[in-house]
Amino acid sequence: MALKIVENLQKLGFTGNEAKIYAVLVCLKQARASEIAENAGVPRPKIYRTLRGMEKKGYVRIIEGEPTLFCCVEPEELIFRIRTDFMFSLNETASELNALSPVNDGFSSGSFHKLKVRA
Repeated sequence: MALKIVENLQKLGFTGNEAKIYAVLVCLKQARASEIAENAGVPRPKIYRTLRGMEKKGYVRIIEGEPTLFCCVEPEELIFRIRTDFMFSLNETASELNALSPVNDGFSSGSFHKLKVRA
């Protein structure tokens, strides 16, 4: 597994184990928890808890059955969702920071520019 993809997923908010699991699932398409643990190098006792957490975050889907299978959300869908959430948070933060700007604080009118974020 490429270390770079794990590092990049972590920069996007994945934990180390989540990043390893997601990268493995992209390769395997769908797999049992034991296969994922083995290929990702995630300790077996942590695999189910991590996979359930990833499902709640929308990173993986669980296919109930015998055996239970796990598959990843398509990378394009995941990246779209992360980008959308990030832009929403960025815009919200910009609005909140702009609201903190004092009206008459002695700054010249041109010294403080309103923050504007583009998608």
